[in-house]
Amino acid sequence: MAYYDELFKLCGFEEKEIEEERPRIEKTLARLGIVPDDMPSAQSWVKQNHDLSLVGVRKLLGAWLKELIDLVLAKDEGKKVVYFGFPAILGPGLMLSASSDDVLVSAPDMVLDHTMGQIFNKLTPILEAGEANGLPPGHALCSLWQAKIGGIIKGMVPMPDLALASSYFCDMGSKADDLVTALYGVPVAYIDGVMDSRWGEYPRYLPQRVSYLGAQINQALKKSEEVLGIEVAPDAWEKSQIDSRGYINNLLKLLDLMRADPVPISVVELELLEALSGSSTGRGIREGIKAMNILISELEERVKAGKGVTEKGAPRVMMASGHTSDPRVTSLVEDAGLAVPLTMVLAQVGGPKHPPKKTYSTPGETIADHELASGPVHGTDAMIKMFQSGAKVMKLDGFIANYLFNCRPASLTSHTQKEYLERTTGLPVLALETDNFDSRTYSAESLRTKVETFAYMLKKRKEASRN
Repeated sequence: MAYYDELFKLCGFEEKEIEEERPRIEKTLARLGIVPDDMPSAQSWVKQNHDLSLVGVRKLLGAWLKELIDLVLAKDEGKKVVYFGFPAILGPGLMLSASSDDVLVSAPDMVLDHTMGQIFNKLTPILEAGEANGLPPGHALCSLWQAKIGGIIKGMVPMPDLALASSYFCDMGSKADDLVTALYGVPVAYIDGVMDSRWGEYPRYLPQRVSYLGAQINQALKKSEEVLGIEVAPDAWEKSQIDSRGYINNLLKLLDLMRADPVPISVVELELLEALSGSSTGRGIREGIKAMNILISELEERVKAGKGVTEKGAPRVMMASGHTSDPRVTSLVEDAGLAVPLTMVLAQVGGPKHPPKKTYSTPGETIADHELASGPVHGTDAMIKMFQSGAKVMKLDGFIANYLFNCRPASLTSHTQKEYLERTTGLPVLALETDNFDSRTYSAESLRTKVETFAYMLKKRKEASRN
């Protein structure tokens, strides 16, 4: 056995897979600076923070590691590399990935967060490298940008051949791509858009928005073809949707299982599978879907047996999203005695939608209509509607609206969202300022008092309603 075998087995790798991947694993770990002395702490970290009794969870961790390996070695293996931000309009990246086996399309910052953070617990040096190279601390700059720049600067992930930048939800994410361009001359294909819909418009939207966003996407695809020297396949969209359908179908099954009391799985593990679809267009998401198949079967057995991660009857809250790099911040909520049956991704999958028209003549318009049928691209009103719908479906007792302090669309709408939700649902809302990607300032301990106080209030409120 090599020094890393035990960790990879914990993360769902079969012995045969380790043997087949061994040269690639060793090359990847060397480039990341992972040495034998790192293994005991990494194994302890994974055991401490993840439910390894579930094979599906172990396989999800393995899916992230496989995405990491493919990303780190992409240039060595002759691939052209395309980076997109998170969250982003994923369609163009999916189409590029489906058009050529020689192109790798990924979100390097999210991959580093989930592997160097959630598995190896060595993200901080990467963030510090980003801070020292154009993204200084104390300026409310997103930690995801710091992870991307830091990973490139340290030579952990390859320099991209192209960046796909979109003002989708993260309307400043393209600035990180501008920095890479300024430092290294990397071409950028911009996808401009208008996120904010009129209040009350969602789930409907104007056809002009499809035309505008579609034209932007078509323009980005054309530039991608020129830079990468490939041709977008006529059936690339259809090919890309094969994996997407499997993923969405699994999310719908999971949504149904999360109605159980007690809730069968931690929001820590939900974050692992939810973030994967917006971070990978290749092996990671394909392996993630296989892991979800296993996980859903395991959770069905838990529900039948009445097993869960919190006590039966615990107050049920919706939490917008989990922490991408430090599971302790996410599990803090369940440690306080609150069940989390619903997240933004699950609410989006189960929430109201305007079915795509599917009558467009260009790939850009098809992707645009697909994006506009979902909630986050519409802004605060759509978010509130998803929360409201989730409250009824999941029989919630409250909401934890954890928002990223250095994210303009999230922070500016945080208290509006709290006010409207409390007024329209009658349920308490904890607006929790945090950093979903970096726990150096917003650690679990720094947030504990707020969450525990909110949990105490919900428990007393629930007890009073029974009497």
